[in-house]
Amino acid sequence: MQVSVIAEGRGDGVCEFTFPRWVPGSYLMREPFQHVRDLRVCDESGKELSWKRNGINGIIVSGRSPSKTVVLHYDLLCADLTVRSNHLDSTHLHLMPPFTWFLPKRGCVWADNEVGGHRSVVEENQVGVTMHLPSKWIPATQLPPVEVSWLNHLGEGGQTPAGCTTHHFVAKNRDELLDGIVEANATPSDTIEINGIPHHLKLWDSGGASIDSDAVERIQEAIRLIAEESHRLFGVPDIPDYTTVLQLTSGSRGGLEHLRSQTSMVPRKALWVGQKDGWRDLVSLLSHEYMHLWNVKDLRPKKYLNYDLDTEQTTDLLWWFEGGTSWLGDVICVRSGVWSEDDYRIDFKRKMTRHLRGDGNSKQTLAESSHEAWIHLYRPNPHATEHRISYYNEGELALFCLDAEIRRRSKGNSGLELLFAELWKKHNRNSPSPGVGEVEIFAALHATEGGSRLSGMLRTLIHEKGRPPVNEAMKTFGLMLTSGKKENDDDDFKVDESKGIPPQGWLGLRLTGKSGLLKIGAFEIPSPMRNIAQIGDEIVAVSGQRVHTTKDVKEYLKGKVGDEVEIALARQGRMFSIRVEVVEEPQLAVTIKGKGNHLWRSLICSPDV
Repeated sequence: MQVSVIAEGRGDGVCEFTFPRWVPGSYLMREPFQHVRDLRVCDESGKELSWKRNGINGIIVSGRSPSKTVVLHYDLLCADLTVRSNHLDSTHLHLMPPFTWFLPKRGCVWADNEVGGHRSVVEENQVGVTMHLPSKWIPATQLPPVEVSWLNHLGEGGQTPAGCTTHHFVAKNRDELLDGIVEANATPSDTIEINGIPHHLKLWDSGGASIDSDAVERIQEAIRLIAEESHRLFGVPDIPDYTTVLQLTSGSRGGLEHLRSQTSMVPRKALWVGQKDGWRDLVSLLSHEYMHLWNVKDLRPKKYLNYDLDTEQTTDLLWWFEGGTSWLGDVICVRSGVWSEDDYRIDFKRKMTRHLRGDGNSKQTLAESSHEAWIHLYRPNPHATEHRISYYNEGELALFCLDAEIRRRSKGNSGLELLFAELWKKHNRNSPSPGVGEVEIFAALHATEGGSRLSGMLRTLIHEKGRPPVNEAMKTFGLMLTSGKKENDDDDFKVDESKGIPPQGWLGLRLTGKSGLLKIGAFEIPSPMRNIAQIGDEIVAVSGQRVHTTKDVKEYLKGKVGDEVEIALARQGRMFSIRVEVVEEPQLAVTIKGKGNHLWRSLICSPDV
């Protein structure tokens, strides 16, 4: 992709540019500069200017007259198909601004940016973007379109290439520019109006598969229900429109929020008839990213009121801004009717299974998990579940417990969602007191009905190691968690032993298979092989029987509980055998049982119902 940035000189003739090192909403140093190729620097007449690298992500330009224009030309590699990067092929462009633009830092201000023959200009704090796109491609972006001709002073640079159409947009400041993603492809946006706000849906399939019109209607209906329920809580947002970019893939998944838009990515099978799990995940993702419209993009940690993209910006609050958004997004799903109550219960089972399969709660707090996102969350390793927790999953479960106590003490008159709304009203970006820290969160909790004496509970959930009291929260809601297996004196859960089904043996391994090779990817808790095998060992045979898949291993372990079996392993090209006693798979209490009480109904039902 061809890119140009044009800056108006200020000062003594030396100017500095830096390339962002991370993307807002994704807390890892991703170093987008690595995708820059063939960088040239010149003035507006085309005369080459001297420049040199400055640090890991910057350049310094010299050799120009003061107050003269500086033009950066470069190519960008756009091969990463993720929601947080640039991707360009013959069917579409997904443009991620922090992966695209050099940022003027010293001695200059933006005058112009161009991508693939796409360029922009600045008036005061405004930044314009011009894109020369294939004529059949229609761009979708939160950036408002404008009619300008600021490129004429660059001669040929302002001309529309053959077979292309030129599009102009403007961002009112740097924050708007950095969040101004663009999805351009030949599929027109599908638009519905929700409470007076146009909501655009821009679809793209990575394999070129057609998208059925019924699926589009189904997605739009889900977006409508999610938005309407969100507006009941926060009020109708003061925005001109909202854009959902939905990319369909063979298996990749992700989501990233922006000021008035989102990019979400799911496997295309999520839209297939009968794919209940995939659809449940899709609408949860759409809801999660929509909640970020309030919680993250408008209500922010104080440190993120102005992003510093040159270095890591740590915060201890991601349990609130990501874990809390996960909690609220799924509550909105069930309240709106996008999810049924069964959907909520099924997804809670998934979260609890993930929670109980690990032991990171005894090693790391939620505040630590948030702070260490830059070095942990996006860099998993096979032993991560043994000493780390996710501020997404564990933050959501902790806040589930806090919500249960708020409802109990308020007798169902209040809940955690009201705390989200109140914090947003008091501390959004345009308020007299923008941004939050722990002090503001605790103060708002104290002022919430039912929350005045819960500061100690929240402080324990955030800053102390240990599992959150989910079982106690379930009791508050008139529910309990069960393994779903045999329960004493409960006919609904007794197993029919007359069928002669042997108990399933278990080794506590997460196995990965490729080309017929089956390797140990991680140990679950409490695996009997944890201290006698290693990550990466290949399982060759079980009791003399060759295995190629996880299913093979399970078959050979049936009826072996309590027996000692021989496992043939390969490690670094050497064969050896170990003997291990097979145990029964732990029965995790992850299934919600019971009808629930009025507090449960106050959680999962819309106040209007």
